[in-house]
Amino acid sequence: MKSYINTLLFVITLGCTSVVISQTKLKTLDDFQAPTGDWFLAKDVAVDSKNQQEIKYTKGGNVFVNGVIGKTNHLVSKESFGDVELHVEFLIPKGSNSGIYLQSRYEIQIFDSYGKANVEYSDCGAIYQRWDESKAKGQKGYEGMPPRVNATLPLGEWQSYDIIFRAPRFDKTGKKIKNALFEKVILNGIVIHENKEVTGATREGVEGEELAFSPLLLQGDHGRVAYRNLRIRSLENTRETKTNTWVDLFVNDKETGPNYDFVVHGDATVEEANTMFEYKDKELKAMYKWQEKEAPYGIAVTKKRYSNYDLKFDFKWGERRFVPRADKIRDAGLLYHCQAGNYAWPPSLEYQIQEGDCGDLWNILGCHCEVVKDGEITTIEKRDYSSSKKWTDEEKAGWNQVLLKVRGDKAKYYLNGVLVNEITNATYGGLTLGSGFIALQAEYAEVIYKHIQIKELD
Repeated sequence: MKSYINTLLFVITLGCTSVVISQTKLKTLDDFQAPTGDWFLAKDVAVDSKNQQEIKYTKGGNVFVNGVIGKTNHLVSKESFGDVELHVEFLIPKGSNSGIYLQSRYEIQIFDSYGKANVEYSDCGAIYQRWDESKAKGQKGYEGMPPRVNATLPLGEWQSYDIIFRAPRFDKTGKKIKNALFEKVILNGIVIHENKEVTGATREGVEGEELAFSPLLLQGDHGRVAYRNLRIRSLENTRETKTNTWVDLFVNDKETGPNYDFVVHGDATVEEANTMFEYKDKELKAMYKWQEKEAPYGIAVTKKRYSNYDLKFDFKWGERRFVPRADKIRDAGLLYHCQAGNYAWPPSLEYQIQEGDCGDLWNILGCHCEVVKDGEITTIEKRDYSSSKKWTDEEKAGWNQVLLKVRGDKAKYYLNGVLVNEITNATYGGLTLGSGFIALQAEYAEVIYKHIQIKELD
């Protein structure tokens, strides 16, 4: 059986057997427009300990390196994107500089800024400034936005961005009616921007009219840099909010496609992904068509982020379990306030769905909360992968009904009509955690979810 290392995302089209790959993984130079200049693929990439201004590497691998001197063409993706979620990891040597341009226009800065007390528009994590040559000296640059805090890691460490970006909106005549928006930018697990508008292209971004869809650009001419694990998830098909009304959480419209994605952890093929999940007739089945003894884990995750809502569904265990949990209790979960949907175990809060433990709370990958019981708040001291047990065992054989009531940074867990857990004061990355994607897990066991409905609240 293959080892499961990377993450692939597949969308299973409702009512048919075809599989659409809706996550773009930029893995080779063939994924970018020619010419790609001096860029090459490498492995064992690290900052040279003897000369921290240099990168050492071995040719051949899955890491993009911008040549020997760090002054070459930008990498521009062949595919164009609108609303997206982007995950990317990067490494820079001492004093280097690069940038990630959403839609080739709007830059999130990469810079050697570790330890700097007062960060500016030019530091790592900043939304770079715009530029107007016609303005007076000292006023040409404007609208640069420094990060909320300096979240840069020490020199030599790989760093990561998770970015939720909304493209500008245009009316039928082509007139722009809404600016581009960095909905959330997370640097190394710290939220550094939320809901920051960009009125136009930042400096050195592509000039000319803004567009609804345009390629991703990685800067290659400002110094040595390495990139890896580039994953882009389209967020185009998100349903409009209908408040105070129960609607299906997952919908696959014939015209626009599904409003959800299936994210599978591992080096999965299209055929393997097609057997991992199946959503049909308002039932989400996980692992029922899986034929191997060993399996990956995965999630069915929304394209939309939710904040105030009630969510309900029924679930029932199947018979089979898979390696590496073939001899363990059946396990799954409801993940909410997911801060990313690009990988199968995202930063999130969990309503545990597991034999004997249904209704437990888990804090995952930096998300954290406190527990409320009988009006008293209990602090969970451990900050990562921490848990709080359910108050009472309400799980029964066969079908069980889950109800999750979320009010921003608070939530109540119900199982079969009984309150079994309650959380408050949710946080992530230094800020209050009040919204995120919703995901249903499959963890090495057959499980069926049905009647999956959400009611968003005013």
